[in-house]
Amino acid sequence: MSCRDSIFTPQQKAQTMKHTNTVFHDVLKQISRPLFDKAVKRHQGDYRVRTLNCWTQFIALLYGQLTHRQSLRDLELAFNSHANHHYHLGTQPIRRSTLADANENRPVGLYKELFYDLLGKVRTSVGTEASQAIRLIDSTTIDLNKKQFSWAHFRTGKGGIKLHVVYDPTLEVPTFFNLTSAKVNDRKAANHLPLIKHATYVFDRAYNDYRWYYEQLHLNGNRFVGRMKSNAVFGVTQTFACEGNVLEDQAIRLTSEKGKNCPIELRRIRFIRAEDKKEIVLISNDLKSEATVIMGLYKQRWQIELFFKWIKQNLRIKRYLGTSENAVLIQVLVAMIAYFLLRLIKSNYPVGALSLRAIGQLISTNIFHRKSISELVGIALSKPKPDKVITNQQLEMQYT
Repeated sequence: MSCRDSIFTPQQKAQTMKHTNTVFHDVLKQISRPLFDKAVKRHQGDYRVRTLNCWTQFIALLYGQLTHRQSLRDLELAFNSHANHHYHLGTQPIRRSTLADANENRPVGLYKELFYDLLGKVRTSVGTEASQAIRLIDSTTIDLNKKQFSWAHFRTGKGGIKLHVVYDPTLEVPTFFNLTSAKVNDRKAANHLPLIKHATYVFDRAYNDYRWYYEQLHLNGNRFVGRMKSNAVFGVTQTFACEGNVLEDQAIRLTSEKGKNCPIELRRIRFIRAEDKKEIVLISNDLKSEATVIMGLYKQRWQIELFFKWIKQNLRIKRYLGTSENAVLIQVLVAMIAYFLLRLIKSNYPVGALSLRAIGQLISTNIFHRKSISELVGIALSKPKPDKVITNQQLEMQYT
């Protein structure tokens, strides 16, 4: 036994040998590494790769999202400054030129697989039955520099991309998203959205398409609630009693040439929205529910607006780490994955009333500190002890 060993008790030895992983390592426990590796193999992501494999690329991009890095140079400097932690993450130091090449050329498919794997984990065992499922459909446009992103031409002097999202308001997560040029019409994009049978779909006026209402939604047993266009031509077949802020509640049939693509009786509800006193006209294939129920469904649409606002404010999708379409899509996917990881932490840890933003700030500040997420949250939630008040008598004793 060495002299060094003899001065420690067994308890002290255990404490000195104990290794505590970082907050980032704890965050990554939500990700299935075997699934990621299988996806890399399927998509040949590491084929002929020498210096920067897909796992290191992903971890670096995720680190950039969670810590709000602003550029490739910023990401390289910050990530490499923690090189002593790379071994436990299974990563290596990065070079910005190599990372830029990886973002431009690596397959997007493996990130999509990770996206849907995390979505499955977010879904609770309770869930919602298909007949009760509610899905919100909307899109948001993100402006891009036309000179740098020539593939994303939008209008004269502007470039942009559009994020089309199907959102679950119960779980507060997107269940599907697609990225297109900003000039792609929402109605055309809706034809490529995956729909589940016997669910309720809520959307805004941009998705006004009578053929889509009938063929894709109604015939598949789905209920829909949308905004009706002011120039819609229709005939009233029945009028229902109105209460409260409901001005009109009618059963109608569309009578225009395009309206013939939806040859069923529909519901038209005109009401004054309480929040801003704005007049809203809804259209739905639900002829049985109370008007307040249909109005309540449409009100939930604002949850997807809040999601878009949160994404733009808290995740790094305004400044891109590459200018190609592939690089932008990978970065948006990693932003979505970061959102899922925060949602899983909120669901699986005792975070109390901490918001997603507060959780994200805690992780960003402490990402390479050696403590668990539970410890981190516990410190954040603990009430600070009041400063010890020194009395005059104590002060006299200290200086005697």
